[in-house]
Amino acid sequence: MPHSASPTFPGLDHVVVSGGTPAEWAAMSAVEWTQRLDALAAGVKSSRAHWVTLLPHHGTELQPHELAQFSELISATGKVVLEDAGYGQRFVWHRTAKQSIIIDPSSDGHRRFASIIESMRQSGVDPDSIDENALTAALLAPATNDADLAVILGPPDRMPESMVWELAYCEIVFLDLDWSAFTANHLELAIDDFNRRHRRFGGLDS
Repeated sequence: MPHSASPTFPGLDHVVVSGGTPAEWAAMSAVEWTQRLDALAAGVKSSRAHWVTLLPHHGTELQPHELAQFSELISATGKVVLEDAGYGQRFVWHRTAKQSIIIDPSSDGHRRFASIIESMRQSGVDPDSIDENALTAALLAPATNDADLAVILGPPDRMPESMVWELAYCEIVFLDLDWSAFTANHLELAIDDFNRRHRRFGGLDS
């Protein structure tokens, strides 16, 4: 029986889910990815979040040929497209006019941060103009807002290696379960937890 979600916190606009490794992602079939994307969409349905970003928890970055294979795999779902976003490219499922799911296989948040900075430099961006707002726009694109909630699949004593910037102002909910076991119901439970809290920027779950 589907979990009944509590009333939505008005500030929930962007949810980040971190789970699995790039190798685990690449080993999934197109059918499994279709099911996982549908689970993400179902899990945030009641929240009306405009953005969902999916990141690995940790693991070795995909090599260029592996990334090309992953691109073919995720595109085979018939949902996801690779598009220019900020100063890079990201896989995006524009599910509706008001909701999009971003799939980013980058597992090293520090490397992703450095890559964005270098891309901005090569694009001729004035270093003096790179402030917090500019970095947020570049790192989270095509999402337009900071993450409100980070749902981390893993033990609460291990922060994900993929997330650096995203953790600055969001609530964090840990779900100690394996990526392969993740369902829509788990995401609904995490959002319920978020809704019950008093808003605390960067707060951990108690």
